[in-house]
Amino acid sequence: MSIDVVDYPTPLQISYTDPDGFSWNLSDQSMKNGYICTGIAGIEGIPVMSQLIPLLDGSARTDLFMAQPGIIVIGILVMRPASDAENDYYRLLDRITAAFYHRRNTLPASGLLNVQRPDGTIRSIPVYTTSGINTPEVAVSNGTIYTFSLQTPDPFWSDSLTNQLSFIGSGSAPGILPLLPIALAQSTIFGANQMTNAGTADAWPTWTITGPGGPTMQNVTTGKTFALAAVPSGQVVQVITKPGFQQCVNLTTQVNIWDQLAFSSPRDLWPLIPGINNVSITMGSSTAASKVVVSWQNRWLTA
Repeated sequence: MSIDVVDYPTPLQISYTDPDGFSWNLSDQSMKNGYICTGIAGIEGIPVMSQLIPLLDGSARTDLFMAQPGIIVIGILVMRPASDAENDYYRLLDRITAAFYHRRNTLPASGLLNVQRPDGTIRSIPVYTTSGINTPEVAVSNGTIYTFSLQTPDPFWSDSLTNQLSFIGSGSAPGILPLLPIALAQSTIFGANQMTNAGTADAWPTWTITGPGGPTMQNVTTGKTFALAAVPSGQVVQVITKPGFQQCVNLTTQVNIWDQLAFSSPRDLWPLIPGINNVSITMGSSTAASKVVVSWQNRWLTA
């Protein structure tokens, strides 16, 4: 008689990084740390909101569909040790409650829930505790169970690794004899390129531009474009496109130069949509010293 051996898949490895940077292993069930994670819910999907506009024929048109911040619920059992280590138990309770108290230096300070997939990739999401610190449930005779509700202000999970591409100026454009009185401005096309967002949600790139030159960034796939006034030679400017964190700063002079951006609306500081994005980058009056670096993290609907 033969026996079929079932090869069970590798489970997800879950950890939590508190606001102080300490990592809590939530997948270890050995109790060697004095606690175990009893359960977790809310990492397999994403809450959404839709808005309908009624039509005269009795039907409706979907006017809005978007992801919403969600709630992740996690249970932690803290076991009471032998009587000669009772103080260790209460010190651990102190550490756990402090780890899920998301305020440091008088300001909100998020924790980070991390999920490692069987292929070794890690996805993370910022969290804030909304309930559970003040109401531990004593569900076992020799321990304490905390049930924490964790708010996720950003509904999407992000890769731990950052993607990066660099575009370097090739020097002066080929010389062309102009027909007077027309003067042709020098311009170097850095690239009509394809950039791939491997995630399932929009990814918001950060652009780092080294002058000289005036860059224009266009996502041909979505039709969005923004541009920046000329960056002086040797100076470095950074443009962050993520909503809620958008900024444009001259890193060399430490000056906010938001007013030097050219766009129709903040939405034109465009994302990389899931899949292939055809992107065009041009930089007027650039030289071989000019450089554009773009970096982004893939984002996901689930852990």
